[in-house]
Amino acid sequence: MKFIVSSDTGSGENEQFLVGESMLELTKREPINSILLLGDNIYEDGVSSIDDPQFKTKFEDPYRKINKTFHMCLGNHDYGNSNSTIGKSRENYQVQYSQISPKWSMPAKYYSFKRGPCEFFFLDTNFEFMSESIIMRQYHEMVKKIKNSKSKWNIVCGHHTWRCVGGHGNAERRHEVFMDDLLKEGARIDLYMCGHDHCKNLILKKNPYRRKEIPVVVIGTGGKSYPREYLNLDNMKEGESELLFHSPNLGSMLLDATPKKLKLTFYDEKLHQEKDYTIEKKSKSKKSKKSKKSKKSKSK
Repeated sequence: MKFIVSSDTGSGENEQFLVGESMLELTKREPINSILLLGDNIYEDGVSSIDDPQFKTKFEDPYRKINKTFHMCLGNHDYGNSNSTIGKSRENYQVQYSQISPKWSMPAKYYSFKRGPCEFFFLDTNFEFMSESIIMRQYHEMVKKIKNSKSKWNIVCGHHTWRCVGGHGNAERRHEVFMDDLLKEGARIDLYMCGHDHCKNLILKKNPYRRKEIPVVVIGTGGKSYPREYLNLDNMKEGESELLFHSPNLGSMLLDATPKKLKLTFYDEKLHQEKDYTIEKKSKSKKSKKSKKSKKSKSK
């Protein structure tokens, strides 16, 4: 099962159309199931109604030739970007647009869906716009969904960065606590994907509650160029997180999922490959064989 992933797309500018064209070409090369866009779908202030023409100029037009479902996530700009727009429920129009566009899929502010060996959990990480009770309502619902998942791969998606060497950097406090609480509660997260910073990162983050690292993908390169001077390697703490890849180029990522492997391939806007990385599912049978051998050796 193959997916295209990008974020921070909705500029309506030439950069978005360039990435859109490369995504179209990728759908011709690969049997793509659907596309994941991880927030900031409409710059700069979201939309003002369900009939807002920006849905056309910043979504339908750039992707008019891509006949796939686009699974959408809410970004901070989708809530608004000024005192006159924030708090006006602009994000709700994006949920409602799912009833109008056959491509746009955002059934709720946060939700989950299954495709092949994967279950995707789309968070609303705009915690600065939420009361604590609303945050906790989302937390309890999502931790239950993730813990109950029987899928081979649990992939958590949000707009905001968890770890990143870009200008926005690592998670803000409420987001950090939210993610840490998911792990503490025993939620299995095989991959976290986000946007927010307009760069590409691949980072391995330590899970403090399990002997396992969590790959973190930042792919906020779908519609706006990146200020190349924003690179903060100090965000990576030794023993806690490790940067494997960084790129300031526009582009997207191909996620190729099988029951045993997740292959991540990063592309620029001209569809030149920049990096590939494979996450392998550890076999439980090997573990059980080892445990049987250890039991026999003890009996001797």
